[in-house]
Amino acid sequence: MLTTQSYLIALLLYWVSAIGGVWLLKRLWFSVNPGRGAAAMLGCLAGLLLAPAFPGEATETVAPALISVIFNAVCGEGVSSAVWPCVWLVASAIAAAVVSLWWRRRGLIDVP
Repeated sequence: MLTTQSYLIALLLYWVSAIGGVWLLKRLWFSVNPGRGAAAMLGCLAGLLLAPAFPGEATETVAPALISVIFNAVCGEGVSSAVWPCVWLVASAIAAAVVSLWWRRRGLIDVP
């Protein structure tokens, strides 16, 4: 069973790799300042990659919400077991897209 400390360490490592992945996507796909659509897409990708899935008491593994939704819906107990991770996933994607659009509008994204 996971302890709180091991879960937080695993989630931190996952977030670092996800942030690095989104940064690489921005650098490789968009060499100039992204438009609104590209900023929203990067925000959605960041939200999908960074959304946590909070495990239950009997859970022995840690996985992000995207993985939990896919495996619970396809291989697990069905769609009913994937509802709450899916809610976290959608809310995270929407929030990250809004933040990304706000950053673009405020000029916080670098312009070469």
